[in-house]
Amino acid sequence: MISMPELPEVETVLRTLEKQIKNKQIKRVKVLWNNIVAQPNIDEFKSLLIDQHFREFDRLGKYLIFKLDDQILIAHLRMEGKFYLESIDKPIRKHTHVVFELDNGQTLRYNDTRKFGKMYLYNKDDKLKALSKVGLDPWDKNLD
Repeated sequence: MISMPELPEVETVLRTLEKQIKNKQIKRVKVLWNNIVAQPNIDEFKSLLIDQHFREFDRLGKYLIFKLDDQILIAHLRMEGKFYLESIDKPIRKHTHVVFELDNGQTLRYNDTRKFGKMYLYNKDDKLKALSKVGLDPWDKNLD
C-alpha cells in the first residue's frame, strides 16, 4: 500500500532540506516532466530560478515553501513525491522529474513515481494563489 506523506513527514522533509540546502545557490534547472510545474511556464520557471539562493523554509499544510532571493518556490509532494540531495555526476533515476543543480556540486532532485506532485513559482510580491484555499495550520493561534 502506498500512502500520502502526512503533515509530520512533510515537516521532517522541510527541516531536513533546510539543514542541507540553506543558502545554496541554484545554478541550473532541468525539468524532465513538464506537468510537475504548475506555474509559470517551464522556460520562465527555469530562468527565474537561476542564481537564486534557498534562504528561508516554511510550510503551510502539506505545501513546502522555499523562500529564495526574489522568488518563492512552493512544492506539494502529493502521494509519494520525494526530494533527494545527490552528487551532480550521479545518474538520474527513472522517476526524477526536476533537477536543481546547486553551487556546491550537488543536485536537489524531485522524484515522483506517480507524477502527481506540483511546483509553483511566484515573485516575492505576488499573491500565492497555490495556497489561497489551504486551511489553518494545526498550530495556528487562530485555530479553535
